[in-house]
Amino acid sequence: MKTELIVVGTELLLGQIVNTNGAYLSKELADLGYEVYFETTVGDNKKRLTDTIELASTRSELVILCGGLGPTTDDLTKEVVSEFIHEPLEYDEESLEKIYHLFTSNDKKMPENNKQQALTFKKGITLKNPTGLACGIFITVNDVNYLLLPGPPSELTAMFEQVAKPLLRKLAPHHKELISRYLRFIDIGESQLVTDLSDLIDAQTNPTVAPYAKSNEVMLRLTAQSSDLQIANHLLDEMEDKILAIEKEFFYGYGEELTIQDVAVNQLKQKGKTLAVIDILTDGQFFTKGIEVKGGTDVVKFGLALENKDMLTTVFDKTFDTNDDEVLGKEIATYSLQKFGTDYVMVLLGDLSRGNDELPEGTVWFVLASENGVVCKKRVFKRHLAYMKDGAVKHAYNFIRLNS
Repeated sequence: MKTELIVVGTELLLGQIVNTNGAYLSKELADLGYEVYFETTVGDNKKRLTDTIELASTRSELVILCGGLGPTTDDLTKEVVSEFIHEPLEYDEESLEKIYHLFTSNDKKMPENNKQQALTFKKGITLKNPTGLACGIFITVNDVNYLLLPGPPSELTAMFEQVAKPLLRKLAPHHKELISRYLRFIDIGESQLVTDLSDLIDAQTNPTVAPYAKSNEVMLRLTAQSSDLQIANHLLDEMEDKILAIEKEFFYGYGEELTIQDVAVNQLKQKGKTLAVIDILTDGQFFTKGIEVKGGTDVVKFGLALENKDMLTTVFDKTFDTNDDEVLGKEIATYSLQKFGTDYVMVLLGDLSRGNDELPEGTVWFVLASENGVVCKKRVFKRHLAYMKDGAVKHAYNFIRLNS
């Protein structure tokens, strides 16, 4: 079903608040099989809002309006829609009683303008507000469906999840829902990944394959469309198998919010292993990312962040050869393994100050010690300092994942 979003509020156009409702609804509607073709932000102006609704009604089957349901004079949505579709408004008694009760229970007199939050259409469906006062409305006029939702994100989300979503499922019961799966890759750039998978991407129909470049990693979103969940998952499985047949070495897990430190730390946790971190490169970011993982403090038992290599002698009360980073990293890792008693020690060191202002460059050494010995790897990063530090952290956790 062709869908259009109209987000109402002058404060959005002034940049005073961010339109998170549009992103939320677009994702939820896609999962329900609704196709969002247009999204418009319009201020609290009667004529412009009327013009926007009029245009939407000529090109969309479902028009969703967010905001403008409140008690103030600039909350115009219900009034404007009422005039446009020629349907009178009336009070929903249950919503009105809820508003009255809120004020009387606090020994306050209710301002008359609060009553407009309880307005609805007699021929429409009133949507109760689980977390606020303004009721929503659903109504169909001349084959166009109108859905009015509150503007505050907490109210909109609750109303959509609990009331509107079940209604929309019934509205289009035969629509195919979209089911997505997210694959995470590291140590490969977006351009290389897309090149490697060009045959699959060029031939995509169902499921679709969409790459997303992230900082120092890449995410692929696979999306299948089907009215049968089992069939959709089978389609995703087939596409995933084809992708991993090509890119298995760079794949580290599933999930839109998954991180490489999640995977590395949980892998150590499942094996009952512990880790100490010696960071002479990222100002403690490496250690922090590890302990932020749920249960991370059970794994990352010790963290040391040093500003430079000259501090090593003071901290360890031992002299190290600091001329060669590879040799130094191995020496620190071996010594720390005995000193701290963890199963693994990860040392991160190098120089991120090479290159010039136009093309910064840095060299990083990853050194991991365990009872099985010491493994190390060198990597060169280019781009700005924050990007290089982020890359050093992510690739350090990937190094742990691959070698533990």
